Amino acid sequence: MNHPYQRPVVPSVQPRSRGCAAAVVVVLTLLAVLCVVGGVWFLLSRERLETGHFEAAPVCAEGETEALAGLVPGYELALEEPVGNGQNAFGEGWQCRWATPEGQGETVPAFATLVVVASPGPGGVLTAEDNFAHTTSNPQAAPVADLGDEAAAWYRTGGFPAGCVGVRESNLYLETCYGAAADYAVRNSVDEERAMEGAEELARAAVAALPG
Repeated sequence: MNHPYQRPVVPSVQPRSRGCAAAVVVVLTLLAVLCVVGGVWFLLSRERLETGHFEAAPVCAEGETEALAGLVPGYELALEEPVGNGQNAFGEGWQCRWATPEGQGETVPAFATLVVVASPGPGGVLTAEDNFAHTTSNPQAAPVADLGDEAAAWYRTGGFPAGCVGVRESNLYLETCYGAAADYAVRNSVDEERAMEGAEELARAAVAALPG
């Protein structure tokens, strides 16, 4: 009695098919390409997927460097306020402002500001990149070499002019601005070049003072 189901007999040598062989080659080639592309994507994106170096932004006191003392003699902390909180996608940190004491002093009035925002958690580096790109989108912004992971400088007009520098270091965005009067009467501000130099000096000192 024959069993109703009979296993098919597999020939000892499989019949060859050029179409199947070509398809196998295509699939293997595609897999190889995907492996290479995937490896490159991982290498390029690995830092973005990491949380970054900073769990929190430094406080204003960390920005009180020798550069600040030289650019704003006798400075006083005029502003120290938090920026954002744990609910904000861009992160959280501090905004700080220092200025020469009011009244008739021995130095020409000057001021400096610092904004520092950390973006902890997965994707923090990417968030800091977005913060940097958004803030430095000014058409007049120019790249600054050898400062953080990326940096740019621009001149802020209107009100009291100032030079500014934005820096990204891992998952941290940092921005410094500097302005000063050209004389004691505060009729004019220092020229653009001096303001830009001051802002960059402050930025380099602030980055150098970062922990770790």
